[in-house]
Amino acid sequence: MFIRNMTDTILSQPRDQRKALLLARKDEIIARLNRDYMRPWFGRKADGRVVDLEQMTYAEVIGRAVELMYVRHQQRWTSPSYTQFVLDFVDRVERRMCIVPPDTPLSSELRDVDPLSFVERVVKAYPESATQLLTSEDVQYFIGLCKRRGQKPPPFIPVLDADFGVLFLKDMTWQPDDLDSIVDHDPQRVCIQQGPVAAKYSTVVDEPVKDILDGIYHRHIDALVERQHGGDASSIPVVEYVGAEPTTVNPLANVDVQESETARVFSLP
Repeated sequence: MFIRNMTDTILSQPRDQRKALLLARKDEIIARLNRDYMRPWFGRKADGRVVDLEQMTYAEVIGRAVELMYVRHQQRWTSPSYTQFVLDFVDRVERRMCIVPPDTPLSSELRDVDPLSFVERVVKAYPESATQLLTSEDVQYFIGLCKRRGQKPPPFIPVLDADFGVLFLKDMTWQPDDLDSIVDHDPQRVCIQQGPVAAKYSTVVDEPVKDILDGIYHRHIDALVERQHGGDASSIPVVEYVGAEPTTVNPLANVDVQESETARVFSLP
């Protein structure tokens, strides 16, 4: 398991050694984050290439943040704090792109519009945001936003540093209850913890997976029989053929049909 591997090989080591260990396995870790974990690697260009944060433009950072923090098909932010996260970065972009700050910050105008239009609106106001890469100061500012206290931890990993364990492991219990917000809606990316209901039925030591799944299968059937037929399985109707009733087909004109036990032969004149 990815989490166990990271814990045993990196996060259990002294904090001052973790960054070097992470960077030594950087490509492997990023690939596993993007393939298997609930928090993917943040750095990605508009064309899909995996990169570091400092290789992204300001517009790409805004677009990627919205992509990972906003549930498009349900038109909602995963957390209200993520709205403020993105708007705070928009403020930073505006201060970086203009000499004299406008009377009305762009972020205040964006607060009530569709988040999917953020990038378009920012680029329209500041065209250089589509080509200008993040400065080193703004890279650190973005990472600081990710680690800011009082907000929900971001749903991505922005950097491999000594604080990797915090962003990697913090606040891991809500994702199974909100799979719509997970990349690809993939339940295998999340950690499904055994709660009190599941523990009630864990009564066998080292029970094989087959027995667990068979138990779920048969208990589901028993529940349906109880609900639909009062627990009497003998009252369940038997259907010999599941599907539409067969229809009668008129014989083809001028076609000779010869049938046997194993074949049907059609002969044209």
